Amino acid sequence: NSSIYGSSSSGSICSHGGSGSINTAVTSASASSTQKSDPHRSVLLQCYVELKSSVNVEDHVLDYLYSNFVISKSLRDRIRSDCTTAESKAGMLLDELPSCGASAFREFVDALIASKTSVHQKLAKKLMDMAKNST
Repeated sequence: NSSIYGSSSSGSICSHGGSGSINTAVTSASASSTQKSDPHRSVLLQCYVELKSSVNVEDHVLDYLYSNFVISKSLRDRIRSDCTTAESKAGMLLDELPSCGASAFREFVDALIASKTSVHQKLAKKLMDMAKNST
């Protein structure tokens, strides 16, 4: 399976059997084909920098995704133990999220809404508006 940026080689980290790893090389060709094949992945990629710097995944998001079978316990625990900053935790989640099943994008937006912070609420609305406009 793939992360936002391309192919991966790590073991299963999503509850739906997906896998992924962080790959920082993005080509315009792969970004273009991603936009056509998966509008949700494209929206996450377009908002990556803003989401990475603004989303606090420890504020309900990780537990929400875990309790809704979007991410595995091992991914949740790895994000918490391997990443030392809020930004790196959000980055790892965003890198892995596209390989976590068809409902992962919607569940991520729902997690942002459920966290009840104004920043997360605004980001959830932005993601849904962008997803609606890209289909």
